[in-house]
Amino acid sequence: MKIQILMILALLLSATLLAEPMPEFKLADEAGKSVSLTELLGKGPVIVDFWADYCQPCKQAMPALNSLVQSYDSLTVVLISIDAPKAQNKAKNFLKGKDYKFVTLFDPDKMLANKLNVTEPPHTFILDKTGEIVLEHKGFTAGVEKEYEMKIRSLLGLGAEKGHGCQSETPCADCLRAMNTEPGTDPVPKEGGASPCNGCR
Repeated sequence: MKIQILMILALLLSATLLAEPMPEFKLADEAGKSVSLTELLGKGPVIVDFWADYCQPCKQAMPALNSLVQSYDSLTVVLISIDAPKAQNKAKNFLKGKDYKFVTLFDPDKMLANKLNVTEPPHTFILDKTGEIVLEHKGFTAGVEKEYEMKIRSLLGLGAEKGHGCQSETPCADCLRAMNTEPGTDPVPKEGGASPCNGCR
């Protein structure tokens, strides 16, 4: 009994640690206007991605992040450059003509980055609309945007998207829900087709 209580307490503690709020900030945008965290919240989930002009994985992540922001109207993507003041023009020039739908901010003295223990970009945080950090990821490899999308859809109260890439040998929980099938029973697709996940077999 004591072990069970300790396990429950440990789970509650870990959940509390995961739900830390993003520190309030005010950072300059490309035009020099100050933008606060409060101004960015309330509409829906927010992706905060720290990047630098010298960081190639950061630049590789941008099209994937842009695809997400174009897919979900209530999503805001904020790119925060940690380039030194002398390198800010390079960062601005890189973004010119890209037509990315991002809010671009600058943290040249790394005050916010240091508060969040950001040492190497890219370093990504997903916030709920109240500013709680619900996901943190360091680095970028192709495909991680699917993890971001699943978290975003969860925050928006949406189910897993059809063909989200599940590789389960049997239909996953999202497939079962989409097929109105209870776990532990044989799944029956609505229209005699495959499961909603392209990868489920």
